[in-house]
Amino acid sequence: MKEGSDSSSGVSSGSGTAMASPRAFQRRWAPADEISLLEAAASHRQRHGGMPSPGDLAAALRGRLLTEDHHLDARAVSRQLASLRRRYAAAWRRLSSRGVVPVKDHDLRIYRLSKSLWEGSRGCGARKPIARHEAREFGELEALYPCLSAEVEAVEASRLCAVPGVFRRSFRRIGDEKAAELEAKAKRLRLAELKVGVRLDMLRKEVAETILELID
Repeated sequence: MKEGSDSSSGVSSGSGTAMASPRAFQRRWAPADEISLLEAAASHRQRHGGMPSPGDLAAALRGRLLTEDHHLDARAVSRQLASLRRRYAAAWRRLSSRGVVPVKDHDLRIYRLSKSLWEGSRGCGARKPIARHEAREFGELEALYPCLSAEVEAVEASRLCAVPGVFRRSFRRIGDEKAAELEAKAKRLRLAELKVGVRLDMLRKEVAETILELID
């Protein structure tokens, strides 16, 4: 074998092509760690009026995260902030166009913290959520927020409504963000009621079967 052509080197003699360098380590962020990152950024902005540097955030977060922070540095923080900003922009567009709001508690917390940092920034879409004073047809709102609309109808029919129609008319002026938030809550409560109803039916069936066995 000629000198300079050692196969263990991983480089072909005279080829001029070196081995590809390994990909840089990319840290995985747990939802709780993403919240900690956003909270630290929001706290700094509230105190100082501007975003902290990624290096300062990395230093502030060491020892506070659930996952190991051996690879926590300014680059990792900067990369994650950019990812969170893109996710916020996408969530904002879903909310403004279809009334879709994050359902899980940690996703909703991340959305609200992101909003406090980047609300009004470019890249969040050109269309703004409908303002409260811009009334829409009840049928349009009913299609967008069926569970919330049903609750409005229930309130309208209850004793809380002293003037007929006032809740329906006022509901037409609700903003998309608040409507989507209330829609998500109404869906969760309806699902919980459905589960309770199924369990109650099963209990009643068991009670009936037990009582029937006692009948002479």
